[in-house]
Amino acid sequence: MVRLHRGRESLIGRLDHPWVYSQGIDSASEEAHRGELVPLLPAEGRQAIGWGFYSPRSLIGFRFVSRGEEPPAERWLEERLREALRLRRQLHLPSNAFRLVNSEGDGLPGLTVDVYNRTTVVRPLIRAMETLIPRILAALRELLPDNAVYLKRDETAARKEGLSLPAGYLYGAGEAVEEIEEGGIVFRVDLARGQKSGFYLDQRDNRLLARTIAGGSRVLNLFAYTGAFALQAAAGGAREVVSVESSAGAVELSQVNAELNPGLPREGLQWLKGDAFAYLEECGPFELVIVDPPPFARRRVELEGALRGYVTLNRLAVQRLVPGGLLMSFSCSSAVSQELMSKVLRDAVGQAGRRARVLQCLEAAADHPRLFNHPEGEYLKGWLLELW
Repeated sequence: MVRLHRGRESLIGRLDHPWVYSQGIDSASEEAHRGELVPLLPAEGRQAIGWGFYSPRSLIGFRFVSRGEEPPAERWLEERLREALRLRRQLHLPSNAFRLVNSEGDGLPGLTVDVYNRTTVVRPLIRAMETLIPRILAALRELLPDNAVYLKRDETAARKEGLSLPAGYLYGAGEAVEEIEEGGIVFRVDLARGQKSGFYLDQRDNRLLARTIAGGSRVLNLFAYTGAFALQAAAGGAREVVSVESSAGAVELSQVNAELNPGLPREGLQWLKGDAFAYLEECGPFELVIVDPPPFARRRVELEGALRGYVTLNRLAVQRLVPGGLLMSFSCSSAVSQELMSKVLRDAVGQAGRRARVLQCLEAAADHPRLFNHPEGEYLKGWLLELW
């Protein structure tokens, strides 16, 4: 069991949040330390507030699996995986790659599962989910019997949670590489060395939006990774797409992805290895600029510097847009709220001496559900702006 400090139970009940932070926890049993499913108890008494998993070395001390005195049903894990797949099939996604499990958003805290064509990638992020890998594997083999199953080890989570399983195939075999299709465009995904589980599935809808607005435009794609935004813009009829990426390996895979799509106009695609800030200082005008950087702030102590970086980056991007040009700007820093990022963009536009109007607020694709009472799950924030 996990027991709360005195007075915490009323706050937890009122917020109905899926986490309890470590400062709210008084003690934890040996079973909790082993990663077993345990009850959360008030400071006094034996009536459970809910059931879930304890993380002794994390700021997130307890993650709810269910609320109430009774434990979840025996096959709660298998049923939630089945329900997750039912939802994704109902969404009729324009891709054979999708997020099957989005942690708390699917009632499976500390677990993400992504499907890449014929390979399912499992990422346990807490010790409790790692101990459940045999059950997860059995359920996935039943739900997606034609798929290999690959475990992607998250090194940050492994250090924090004491995870022990190595990366590799849990079922089937291969070279940890898959080819997927998104809106008719083919991409090669490096499951072993790629960011996250290999590909930014959360940006699918935003990439397809870029495709619809890129026609006839000169497009700048910053922090391009493996070129997904670039190829979708090219498919939408962009006359030129310049992609800037600091990783040589990502640039190389971008060029491979371009070769996998011979129907796209190759002559209009440019792949540059370099620093996005430096390139913005020197480049000419564009009609569409896409700004999709990695997290500038992973922790709240990094927030002040991150906000300065976002303002500078977006100011430079705004300065490179022609009148009537479009900016797609994103932040995937969970420590940066939507309100803060909105202020960043207002400051960037003002410092550039420009005016802007919001055409659309952007977010993660529909296969990345989040709970209303879990704002921390709203990590990806984006805006489509028109600049004058």
